[in-house]
Amino acid sequence: MNKHTKKWGSALLAAGILAGVAVVPVSYIEAASTKQLTTSQQPGISIQWNGKTLTTKGIQINGNTLLPVAALRDSLGIPVSYDTKEAAYTVGSGYNKLYIVVSSSDAYGNVNGISTRSMDAKMIAGKLYIPMSLLKDYLGIDAQWNAAQKTVTLSKAQQNSLTIASQTLPASSNAKVSYKIKYPQISGSQLNPEAQQAINNVLKKHAEGVLAAGKKMMAEGGATTDRPYEFGNDFAIAYNKDGILSVIMQDYSYTGGAHGMTARKGYTFSLADGKLLQLSDVLKANPNYKKFLNADLKKKVDGLQGGDGFDKFKELAADQNYYVTNSGVTIVFDLYEYAPYAYGIPEFTYSFAQLLPQGGKPFAGQNQ
Repeated sequence: MNKHTKKWGSALLAAGILAGVAVVPVSYIEAASTKQLTTSQQPGISIQWNGKTLTTKGIQINGNTLLPVAALRDSLGIPVSYDTKEAAYTVGSGYNKLYIVVSSSDAYGNVNGISTRSMDAKMIAGKLYIPMSLLKDYLGIDAQWNAAQKTVTLSKAQQNSLTIASQTLPASSNAKVSYKIKYPQISGSQLNPEAQQAINNVLKKHAEGVLAAGKKMMAEGGATTDRPYEFGNDFAIAYNKDGILSVIMQDYSYTGGAHGMTARKGYTFSLADGKLLQLSDVLKANPNYKKFLNADLKKKVDGLQGGDGFDKFKELAADQNYYVTNSGVTIVFDLYEYAPYAYGIPEFTYSFAQLLPQGGKPFAGQNQ
């Protein structure tokens, strides 16, 4: 499967309109919550780009600010294309690309094949809108919301001066198995050779682990031409500024059965020395962050459980899985760890304002 067919089923033969561009709806089959929320919609959100107010407007739904894709294309110059074979839109360019498949009323997004609950877009009056958070977290745009003026201010983000290239591990696929193992490798003038090598080694080692696990499963037997095994992964750059780099690695395997398995892992580095940062390094300015997170996650995680057989949340792990975006810190747990497969990967995002004292900065002392 490719990055789209992992997430979505076959296209439905129907059409809509997005600012003159055809929209082909598809069925969405990724494991996710099906709970329907009452919609509270607030239109008329002004959008400013480099000091200029755009003629098109944004919209708010249940407190989530959404921006029209057509405006991003026409005013910001963000590339937007449509793939009829995949029945998906591509937004952006470079190492992060947003892919969106649209139904008559909803739209489902992923970044390089990685889909989280914060990525759902919307079709409203025939126009496609995406969350403001996707712009600032993955597409290199700073986005500031002014509630009093109902205005979103957009500008180009000041990112680390890095070159980020996708590499693929060599592996032979055949009728019984498919391997597509990728990983990022970085370079740049602000990196010293030791830091660059340390970061690249961690990311390559992750990919090598995925390939080794796949080959081990193949050696154990069970794959057939009717049900071939599949091992692959995707990555996205979640944070790339202020001397910090945060990378999401997402692995996928199918070894028969009703469905495949997905695992998501975050890696956050200091570019100054290549150090792999723990959550405590990110939140060093708040020595009591664990107390807050443990209490809040206890309520949220235990509320996910759909029956017996799942653990109760106790506390953050010493090497807690997380990643960082401009929106804050996202805590990640595994499939089946606390909830049924149908829920998907449990993850919870907290803004830096929630986690740090007033005036406190993330990565204190790490990006020097």
